[in-house]
Amino acid sequence: MIHYEYNQFKNDVLSLAAICEPFQPDTLVAVARGGMTLAHALSTALDIRNLQSIRIESYDGERQRDTLTIRGECDLSLSKKVLIIDDIVDSGQTLEALLQYLRIRYPDIEFKSAAIYTKPSASIQPEYSLHEATDWIDFFWERDFLK
Repeated sequence: MIHYEYNQFKNDVLSLAAICEPFQPDTLVAVARGGMTLAHALSTALDIRNLQSIRIESYDGERQRDTLTIRGECDLSLSKKVLIIDDIVDSGQTLEALLQYLRIRYPDIEFKSAAIYTKPSASIQPEYSLHEATDWIDFFWERDFLK
């Protein structure tokens, strides 16, 4: 298990912001819940106030579900470039499903994605990422606030 701590996160946000900045997104979409902490930090680092979220349920604890459920809507009607943000691209199913869902609704928008971690076996890779996931990632935001 990899323990992902706040200090690494702080450095990674700045690094990820630097590599995402040339895309010049006007909107950030956080994949709830895992991508929300990262998306909030990136919205500050990139100075992008249009931060939205959409919820996709793909895990029950550490077990991946057979089917994905997309809940909620984003209003991207004024957006031209959207950066989708998640903490990790594991199987790639979540990112693929979300991209398909959003591209059908908003065919004129350019979508790219960013994650801190990716697995090389994922069916799709984000355009921007920092680390390869070689083990289960224990993110501080999923651990440090448990009762």
